Amino acid sequence: MSITILKPGISASIQDFGRWHYQKYGIPVGGVMDKMSSSVANIICGNEVNEALLELTLHGTEIAFNEDAYCCISGDGCNTYINETKIEFNRLLKIKAFSILKTKPIRYGCRAYLAIAGGFQVNKIMGSASTYVASGIGGINGKNLDTGDIIHFANTINKSVDHSTIQIGENGFGYANWHINFKHQHNNSNQTLIDCVKGPEWNLFNEPSQHALFNTSFTISNDSNRMGYRLEGNELSLIQKQEMLSSAVSIGIIQVTPKGQPIILMADAQTIGGYPRIARVSSADISKLAQCRPGDVISFNQITEDESYTKLRELDKKIDQLKISIAMTNR
Repeated sequence: MSITILKPGISASIQDFGRWHYQKYGIPVGGVMDKMSSSVANIICGNEVNEALLELTLHGTEIAFNEDAYCCISGDGCNTYINETKIEFNRLLKIKAFSILKTKPIRYGCRAYLAIAGGFQVNKIMGSASTYVASGIGGINGKNLDTGDIIHFANTINKSVDHSTIQIGENGFGYANWHINFKHQHNNSNQTLIDCVKGPEWNLFNEPSQHALFNTSFTISNDSNRMGYRLEGNELSLIQKQEMLSSAVSIGIIQVTPKGQPIILMADAQTIGGYPRIARVSSADISKLAQCRPGDVISFNQITEDESYTKLRELDKKIDQLKISIAMTNR
């Protein structure tokens, strides 16, 4: 059983939760940019939350289903159509063989996630199927998906997920008769607020720069990708210019270049950096940040480490509650 990529669109890749415990060898964690949305898609399909799925950036993707498949799409950044009929996000659906999925543009969001029940059958490297283009590993031949790529899937749905009532209509798909109470937080306002904690080198920055970080807004540059978001706005400066020793970095770290430009490190960022770390995005807000696209305006809100940890715990509880909700619905 398989799907065929007809058009990759802006960008499409195979991702899961990434490669942990290899950072000491210079291998980044990588994986999905928006863990919340990818988790929702997998849970609805009856998969483990870290099952490999497709990360579709913005729009333009076209996929042919070569066999019937149970799947779910979650996230943001596009409207999705099956055989030219718009489908709902965060619903379990059965798609008929030879159907065509297309993603079309909307004004907000950045990434959607397509999960298939049973998961995609992709070889794992260092415990992960995630595509990391810089090293040419994961996914299909270590590259983003391209026209003609064929991806096989198991299509074995978890018995705890009720799919027996799905009736495929004339449009080539059908929904399960149950819903979940989950709404993605659209980044369709004028400005997205991102919670941050002070970074290790916070005290090395002058007071105007510290004030600017939490009291002015920044625009995500077009020169942004899965490695990092470059921000346009106030220049941030050290009290005194100095050489920095390279130190460990991870997703969410906000580094500042010698020219004063902040860069937020994202999923595919390097593991070592030599720029001062003024702040770190709260782990609970990484998914929200991942749905921001170039041109979006963001601002930062200062919180404490304890508050950041509490927010992450609440997010984990939300995922657990979603699992329970689906299990109760399908009794």
